[in-house]
Amino acid sequence: MQCAKLNVTKYHIDQSVKDAFEVGPVPTLEAVLTHRDHRIQFQQQLVSLYPDAVLIALKVNMPGPVKNNELIQTLLELGIERLHAALSAAALETLYTKTVNAITGIEYFIVVNTSQIDFVKKLTIQLEDQNALGRLYDFDVYNSNGSLSREDLGYDGRRCLICNESSKACGRNRTHTVKALHKAMQDILIKEGSVTFNDETR
Repeated sequence: MQCAKLNVTKYHIDQSVKDAFEVGPVPTLEAVLTHRDHRIQFQQQLVSLYPDAVLIALKVNMPGPVKNNELIQTLLELGIERLHAALSAAALETLYTKTVNAITGIEYFIVVNTSQIDFVKKLTIQLEDQNALGRLYDFDVYNSNGSLSREDLGYDGRRCLICNESSKACGRNRTHTVKALHKAMQDILIKEGSVTFNDETR
């Protein structure tokens, strides 16, 4: 399966690259945990409403206390753009979309009119793996039987941005600082070029 070649919109953040990652409201831990519970409930509701379809939940992998700011919203827009291009190229019809935009995080939900969850998961894996920018996203895929992981389809798990070990293990062990992870993400964005910042060397 080949993903479509994408003509991606260019965005400019009117901040330094460091500020773009660090400036923004900081929610409480209690608010973040409540948001997570509400997200899980909402996903379950969508799966119940569309039992013969596939749900994709998209979010930006953003370590640190800031969960929603201009950069995160911009990255999500880029992810949505790439996802819709891939779905269109695969002739998959959209039944429902919703963006949840809160101080505790921003996510995009899309229900696709197909029962082929394996096909949809492989499509999102290609979006995660086809270039460096894809490493900044999580595409979770669900149907009435639950979620489908990369490992379920024989793919390797996601790799850490810094050491290329398991991202789950590094996150669980707090192997890297937030500052180091932000620097790795900044390097990806500057090299990839879809998002620019005030202090980049032109």
